[in-house]
Amino acid sequence: MEESWLTRKLTIEEAETEHLVKDDRLGSEPVPFGFNNASWKQLLSMMQNGDELWEYCSPKKTWELLMGVAGIAILRNGEIVGAITTLEN
Repeated sequence: MEESWLTRKLTIEEAETEHLVKDDRLGSEPVPFGFNNASWKQLLSMMQNGDELWEYCSPKKTWELLMGVAGIAILRNGEIVGAITTLEN
């Protein structure tokens, strides 16, 4: 992933709200990131004061070639230090 793929800065609350998954196998309440909740929590545990969360998406050409990827990354001092994938083709 490259910094040029970053598309939108968001808060933890925004990310969790936008990625709520309702599945009976996960319980009666929606779970942020569904079956990837453990990966999400691991990503959050990496965050330090001053870090930013950003959505990312690979360029259009990668999607056309069935190699597209999107997700959420941690940006620290202008460098991506962690990420989870939320969509790929």
